[in-house]
Amino acid sequence: MSDEINNAVEKKKSELSQKKLGIVTVVAIGMLIFMFIFLFNASNSSVDRLYFEYNGIKFNPSKTGVGFDMQFFVNDASYPTLMTVRNDPRELEDISIDVDYVMDVVSGKNVVYITEDPLDDLRGPTLVAAREIAIPLSLLYGAEVNKTLTKTSEELDVPIEEQFVRTCEDSDDTTLVIWQRLGDETAVFEENGCLIVQGKSPDEMEIIRAADRLYLTMIGIMS
Repeated sequence: MSDEINNAVEKKKSELSQKKLGIVTVVAIGMLIFMFIFLFNASNSSVDRLYFEYNGIKFNPSKTGVGFDMQFFVNDASYPTLMTVRNDPRELEDISIDVDYVMDVVSGKNVVYITEDPLDDLRGPTLVAAREIAIPLSLLYGAEVNKTLTKTSEELDVPIEEQFVRTCEDSDDTTLVIWQRLGDETAVFEENGCLIVQGKSPDEMEIIRAADRLYLTMIGIMS
C-alpha cells in the first residue's frame, strides 16, 4: 500500500514537473520571438537613420554630426565630390519654390551677392544658410559668391564699404542678388529682381531649410 502511494506521489510530481517545463518552454520561446521582432525593428530603424536614398542619391549622416553627406558628380568630373547638406530632403518637400525660375535665374551669372538687412538682426543660422547656398553656386555654376548687406553707411550711421552693399537693384544679366530674410512662410521666390530665400518668422533656422531647398534644387536632386 505504501509503495502504491509513493508511486502515485512520484507520478504526480513528474506530471507537475512536465507541466512546469512546458510552461517555461512556451515563455522562453515567446521571449525569443519578442526579442527577435524588437531587434529586427530596431535594426531597420537604425539603418533608416544611418542611410537613405533620395532621387538616386545616397545620403549618409555627416561625420561632423551635423547634416548629411552625399557624393555628387560636378560637371564632367571622373570622381564624385563629397557635399554636405544640413537638412533631410524628405523634410523640405513642403517648401514652395519656382524650380523653372530658379534654374533660369542662376544660369549664366558670374557674380552672386547673398545679402540681408542688418536691421533684421539675423545671426548664426543665416550665415550657415548663406554657406549652403554658396556651395553649388561656386562648385557647379562657377560663380563668384559674396556676402553683403542691404543698407549703406548713411542709413546705418556706421562705416560700411560700398562694395559690401547690394540690393535687388543690383541684379542684372550677369549678376544675381539673393536676399535672406524672415517672413510669413518658408519659401524661395522672386521679388523685385531678387531671389528671396525666406524662413517663416520668428524661427531663423527656417532660413537654413529654405536655403537647403534651393541648394538641392540647383544641383538637380529636388524638383
